[in-house]
Amino acid sequence: MSAISDFAAKQEEFNDRLSTALDGIAGDITELNDLITKLQNTPGVITPEDQALLDAAQVKGEALAKKAEDLDALTPPAPPAEA
Repeated sequence: MSAISDFAAKQEEFNDRLSTALDGIAGDITELNDLITKLQNTPGVITPEDQALLDAAQVKGEALAKKAEDLDALTPPAPPAEA
């Protein structure tokens, strides 16, 4: 294999990892938005169930932030050096 084909294979692997991470984050955002909608539609005072929803929203938000930080920390492979 040449340096370019080696790089292309590494970049494709990186792109696949990145795509998987983005799909996971998109799913998490949808779940969090659904939870927020449910909270917004809750009438009256905060019940224990409401508090559980709030706690779950906070946990999901923190997990989503961690995934975004991990995604930001990903480094693509270095391109081949010039000969």
